[in-house]
Amino acid sequence: MPSDHERHNRAFWDRDADDYQDAHGGTLHDAPRAWGVWRIPESEVGALGDVRGLDVLELGCGAAQWSIALANDGARPIGLDISIAQLRHARATGTRVPLVLGSGEAVPLRDGCVDLVLSDHGALSFCEPERSVAEVARVLRPSGRLVFCHTAPLVYMTYDARRERQSRSLQGDYFGMRSFVYG
Repeated sequence: MPSDHERHNRAFWDRDADDYQDAHGGTLHDAPRAWGVWRIPESEVGALGDVRGLDVLELGCGAAQWSIALANDGARPIGLDISIAQLRHARATGTRVPLVLGSGEAVPLRDGCVDLVLSDHGALSFCEPERSVAEVARVLRPSGRLVFCHTAPLVYMTYDARRERQSRSLQGDYFGMRSFVYG
């Protein structure tokens, strides 16, 4: 059964997907192999290495820009997102990448089925770490890797949900923060 924060985040992303993709989709599609809000190219970071022939799970894939790029690089990606609206954007690209509706806290894949789990400001930002990291460990093959980019907690602690923007003051407590709820 989904938790309260899963239901809240799903509702937010289903409601906000069009606006998010309108604002960011072009940038994400134009430079799909780039990390985080600063869009640092993977060619500079070198976190993924050679992905040819790897089974990859992208947690929180949104419109699947990373998954599509990795498929073009010879990987066999699966995109997972909690939002059906985000997955509609992925399907609209015409991609043949398998897309799965689900949570990073209860990944609907079998044990030991992927070589690499990738999350670039995706599901790991919105999940309970004990549940999501355990799920990542479960689906990874022995010697598999988790590669992720996550915003510093300060960004979440200063988000003013009423105004739907960043604030210059703390809006939440750092200690005890486990996951972020948008909207």
